[in-house]
Amino acid sequence: MTAATATFRAELVKLLRRRVLVTTAAASLAFSIVSALVVLAAAAGTPDPRRPGPTLESLADGGGGTDVFTTAASFAGTFLFVVFVGAIAAEFSRGTIRTMLLRQPHRLRLLAGKVGALLAFAAAALALTEALTWTAARILAPGRDVATAAWTSLDALAQAAGDYGNVLVWITGYALLALGLAVVVRSVPIALAIGIAWAGPFEHLIQEAWEPASRLFPGLLLEAFVAGGTPAVSAGRALATVAVYGTVAVAGAAALFSRRDVTA
Repeated sequence: MTAATATFRAELVKLLRRRVLVTTAAASLAFSIVSALVVLAAAAGTPDPRRPGPTLESLADGGGGTDVFTTAASFAGTFLFVVFVGAIAAEFSRGTIRTMLLRQPHRLRLLAGKVGALLAFAAAALALTEALTWTAARILAPGRDVATAAWTSLDALAQAAGDYGNVLVWITGYALLALGLAVVVRSVPIALAIGIAWAGPFEHLIQEAWEPASRLFPGLLLEAFVAGGTPAVSAGRALATVAVYGTVAVAGAAALFSRRDVTA
């Protein structure tokens, strides 16, 4: 068994505890119901030209069920970023990273195994959330006069797979950015404060006053990607720019983690 694989399996043991699983399932269910209600209500209202979303007509297409899921996911970026930052930075604040290094001295393999386990768990939770959101949306859609017959077609299945892949890429982007921030700061309170302030109000406030922010800030770019693009930036350009940010974050985190002393 390689060092990274051992770390991956050890991290999964922590993530697969009953309390974590129950909390994740409850959060997925709550997110699914609220998302279906909000997206369907927004589709029935007046569209926002700055942030185009699905309409009642588009929701009747084959991909309408999972379109509800991806639209809702684009609003949850700050929460996701905070979760990843907290999960990684907590190892430094609690001093557990030092214990882990005593058992696994290969630092980069340790870091790769930990992040890989977090992403694997997130991928499984994502699949559950997509299925629950689709189910909730199908139950609630008739109340908005949205036909759901096409939601069970082969085209709908292909669309669901594509939407899952897009959101998984979106999650990975946030995970890599969180990795960079957590390794640099190494403090949960400080890392969370920076993460919440930046990915939450800061980027959006600047976006209101400075139009190029939509094409430059990583949080806004991730939102644009998972939404399929915006008038300010296409999904392809958003993904390419975020890939640069992710590469820099991983390279910086790897260099810092492999060389900086761990004293806590």
